[in-house]
Amino acid sequence: MQYPSKLLLKLSLIFFGLLFLLCVWLGRKQAELETPEGEKISVGDVRILMEALGVDCLADADSSANLTYAQYIALYGQLQGASFAMPDYADSYGKDHEMLKSDWYAAYRLMLAYLDEDSSIWETTVFVLQINTDTREAYTENGSMQGAWQYCSASFEENEFQELKVYVQGNKLLTIIEVLPEEHYLGNVWVMESTDGVLECFYRQACFTAALSSKVGERQLPERENIVDLTFYDGQIVKVKEKSNKVHGKLLRAGEGELEIEGCGVYKIADNMEIYKLYGSLETLTKNDLKIGYADTDFVIAKDTVCACLVSRDEAADVIRVLLKNTAENSNYHQEVELSVDGETIRIKEKDLEIGERRVYQSAYLTDKVQVYLSDAPKEDNAYRGSIECYRTGSGMVVINELPLEEYLYGVVPSEMPASYPAEALQAQAVCARTYGYRYILHAGIPELGAHVDDTTAYQVYHNCAENVATTQAVRETDGVLLTCQGEPAANYYYSTSCGVGTDAQVWTSGGDGDISYIQAVRLNESLLGQASADGAWEDVEALREEETFRQFISTVWEEDLEQAEPWYRWTYRVEEIDQAAMLKRIQERYQAAPESVLTRTQAGNYASQPVERLGAIQEIAVASRGAGGVAEELLITAEEGTYKIIAEYNIRYVLCDRESEAVRQDGTAVIPQSLLPSGFFVIEAGKSDENVLGYTLIGGGYGHGVGMSQNGARALAQKGVSYEQILGIFFQGCALSQIETIGSTGGL
Repeated sequence: MQYPSKLLLKLSLIFFGLLFLLCVWLGRKQAELETPEGEKISVGDVRILMEALGVDCLADADSSANLTYAQYIALYGQLQGASFAMPDYADSYGKDHEMLKSDWYAAYRLMLAYLDEDSSIWETTVFVLQINTDTREAYTENGSMQGAWQYCSASFEENEFQELKVYVQGNKLLTIIEVLPEEHYLGNVWVMESTDGVLECFYRQACFTAALSSKVGERQLPERENIVDLTFYDGQIVKVKEKSNKVHGKLLRAGEGELEIEGCGVYKIADNMEIYKLYGSLETLTKNDLKIGYADTDFVIAKDTVCACLVSRDEAADVIRVLLKNTAENSNYHQEVELSVDGETIRIKEKDLEIGERRVYQSAYLTDKVQVYLSDAPKEDNAYRGSIECYRTGSGMVVINELPLEEYLYGVVPSEMPASYPAEALQAQAVCARTYGYRYILHAGIPELGAHVDDTTAYQVYHNCAENVATTQAVRETDGVLLTCQGEPAANYYYSTSCGVGTDAQVWTSGGDGDISYIQAVRLNESLLGQASADGAWEDVEALREEETFRQFISTVWEEDLEQAEPWYRWTYRVEEIDQAAMLKRIQERYQAAPESVLTRTQAGNYASQPVERLGAIQEIAVASRGAGGVAEELLITAEEGTYKIIAEYNIRYVLCDRESEAVRQDGTAVIPQSLLPSGFFVIEAGKSDENVLGYTLIGGGYGHGVGMSQNGARALAQKGVSYEQILGIFFQGCALSQIETIGSTGGL
């Protein structure tokens, strides 16, 4: 019994002896390791990267010092690095050795895979144009990382004009992984100054100063105030290509890939075309900022291509170009047009013009007009101020009326508001119409055809009614007045009639006008005049989001409401029997136009945008969500073949309008809507049989989208002595009135 114990003791002594010898050998080997050569990683950068992972480490270490192997091993132990194969580098470093940057980043990539579950940290490549040490911002020029970004590592301050591989988290540049030995090209840079081998430049909102390398020399020093291509390497400019060929003229149109310049011809647009505003504060603009119909820009040409646009002066935006539509065919193009100018009749057919040919007609007298007869849809007023331009495109002939903005309003205001309305209402409408047109002069709505707007409800109705003394006087009395927000022309929508409340711009999902929070839901009743409303009138418009609250509201005529006597204040719409095929077609049409607004319930229970192939018998139809003021925001249709959610009031009005049923106004008169319900303010009563919906009745109110100024609300306010300034202040809270030439220096309404 003693023998096995002795054997076990001997074996144990041998094992521990060998282990001791191994440790001695390893210790000697560690002591013999050479100091690794190469770029080291700083403690500060390590701390930045670990904090991004939510790991607290190296709290007492000097940020400016380099990371040691001993510190790395301590972190290795803290993270239990062996569990995810994090390298221990025992064969490469002594405990006092400093870690190589390459080894650290190899380990960090494994940490990301194990610890960054949300993939919040990623690698990308940037080129640093400018460093602002005061704000700790690096202005970078690379794809999605273009612009000013907060940087964390001080190493960015040493690497201007370098191509860098970096780590990014959110809106922060964390650290530099590697300085890449690559050239970087910047095309179409604006050179502000050029002296002593140094260029002061502006490019995509960043000013920077860069030196020419000795290889470039003075022979390639470009002229100041010029466009150049630059190539950088190792922090210096190594190549310069100057571009000095320019043309100048009125910009007639801006298509997808070309610009047409009066007197110069048609030029292709370079993929990297830059646009610079050179007056006032230096800025980089977008193609949408080029003013159609104006000659305020020099165009820099290289190989018959526009590579840069230099907007060199601030021309008054007082001329508008209106596309006259072929309304009969809902087309931009005409087969024929007849004009009468100073007693001469001219008939122009599409085939009479060569593609690209323009003909402009204008009276010799400023007070005379051009008579325009479009064969598709005769108008009440055919006499147009300004000039008429006929232009042949590859798709057909377009007709454009170019005229002063103020004179354009003479044809808009009576077409958008009856001339019999009170003067203050007409003046409010004139300011809205002027602001609307002015916004499109600055950013053309139809640049590919050389027009700012067209003459239909897609923009503002123009020349649908004859000019009128009262409306013209309203335009003149508000001459040059715009509605502005923070110094910029405001998005000033308007509609016909409210149901007693308006809504905000959240009814639309496109977001094309940016922040228009100044358009709020407004309760349009006597309270606006400082008079108390009766109990139960729901002064809190947010309460109308609740279905039952809104149902009671819309089912009642409120005597205190400003528009309660208007025919469209309340209406009903009854569909006796749903045509399932026709409704499916309307849903499909809205999906084609706005896929994100037609959603299908998936097997997982969520909603996704996907084509709607079938509908089948409809089992439920209801408003699922309401916006401010109670406007229908989401419509839920449960059918045999699926459940579908229609989003936004326009799409809902489109889907529920069958083009056959009558909308009956509160005065008993009726009309058949051709494409949209009168408004999105309604409740649904579904008629069912055997669990299926046969038809539905809508109880609704108001006419139009309900956003911005109610025109009949403005009339009611004006009749009660409210000024046009106060009317606009009610509908556009926080906005101001400004003269066109003094935008930015305004007071509040």
